[in-house]
Amino acid sequence: MTITGKVVKEITQDEFGPIKIGINISAYGWDGADNFGDRLANGVYLYQVMTRIEGQSIKKLETPADRFVIHNTGKIYLLK
Repeated sequence: MTITGKVVKEITQDEFGPIKIGINISAYGWDGADNFGDRLANGVYLYQVMTRIEGQSIKKLETPADRFVIHNTGKIYLLK
């Protein structure tokens, strides 16, 4: 999302691929483009990760990385 909250890219499970449970790593690599394939401008973008198993939300475990995510939202700096 932009800092004003406009959604610029939504990544589905089909695009993202399987996640290696335990280390939560995927082979997915975002190319910095929006939902229409246009490259985004340099700047700060926000992201949210929403996970479900069989339609049910799953409980998030606390980790040291939580300090980088506020109110379930993290940020990415996009520089070309």
